[in-house]
Amino acid sequence: MKFQCVNELNQICFDDSNILEFSFLEDRMEFTFNGAVIKAKNSQNSRYQDMFCGEILLRLENARIARFMKEGLKYYDANGMLQREIPDEDVPAPAQEAVLKRLTKGTVFTVVEDTVETGYAYEFGIDVPKEEEEEEIDTYWLCVLFEKSVAGWERYQSPVSE
Repeated sequence: MKFQCVNELNQICFDDSNILEFSFLEDRMEFTFNGAVIKAKNSQNSRYQDMFCGEILLRLENARIARFMKEGLKYYDANGMLQREIPDEDVPAPAQEAVLKRLTKGTVFTVVEDTVETGYAYEFGIDVPKEEEEEEIDTYWLCVLFEKSVAGWERYQSPVSE
């Protein structure tokens, strides 16, 4: 990779990025995204303005899933009266592998950093098309604890317009 930054996830915006590839083997999690933005203060950004990059590979080392949750739903009628509620639910360990494979069709809508005593904690909000009806989505929250992040990309595409 021509550009590479270490432990600067807070200087990259993954909002609205498509996940092209995803793998999680032992303690190494890897995402390939399309549509990420390298922020102006990133150590690898000499343009000093937010810049789109092409594909970006994000590797999280010594990673483990702290929580993996499917977001619930609330259904309201036209008068704003709650009709039905589906609560949030943790994805059970036996089902996680199958759901993680579906992430390659997903889109990240937010990444939230949390403070931990050692290492890093990030929660990825990901919309994934439903298997039975691709027009509808399931929303997952993947909270990952890790010791090191490495992000690499080949080129910048264009500045982010204000």
